[in-house]
Amino acid sequence: MGMPLVHLRSAAETCARHGRVVLPAGGPGDLDRTAPGAMVLLMASAAGDDEISAATWSARFVGRVHHAPGDPLPTMLPTSWVETHAADEPPAPAEPADVDEDDDEDDEDALGPQSFLVVEDLRELPMQEWVFTNELVGKQRRGGRTFFPRVPTLVRPPA
Repeated sequence: MGMPLVHLRSAAETCARHGRVVLPAGGPGDLDRTAPGAMVLLMASAAGDDEISAATWSARFVGRVHHAPGDPLPTMLPTSWVETHAADEPPAPAEPADVDEDDDEDDEDALGPQSFLVVEDLRELPMQEWVFTNELVGKQRRGGRTFFPRVPTLVRPPA
């Protein structure tokens, strides 16, 4: 999955302190089909000149954390992510005075459930262990020269 480099670095610090870190995943993607212990490959996005179309970080999957709008954020998130997104977290929904069951236009703007994943052993990979996109995803699925999955995506590791 893709994640901004600043959050990966912050996550590495959290993981070093606690032995685990909770990573934001956006949508659930393939998290429900991922077995504990699976290797998580992470691609550093928003990395400027250091941005490479390759997984340059790895971790070991522990599990998924479900999160619905209004729920408190999980603990052990990267500090940089919390500082950037905590203000975006919507307050718990209030009970409306009048509910029109036929009025669905606001539903399109409602935030859906978010997912987070717990990982261990988060580390930056040495260059000889980088896994390039063309080794993970066929050309048709890459959608161009770069590929940063928006949600966790299961792929077959290269042999």
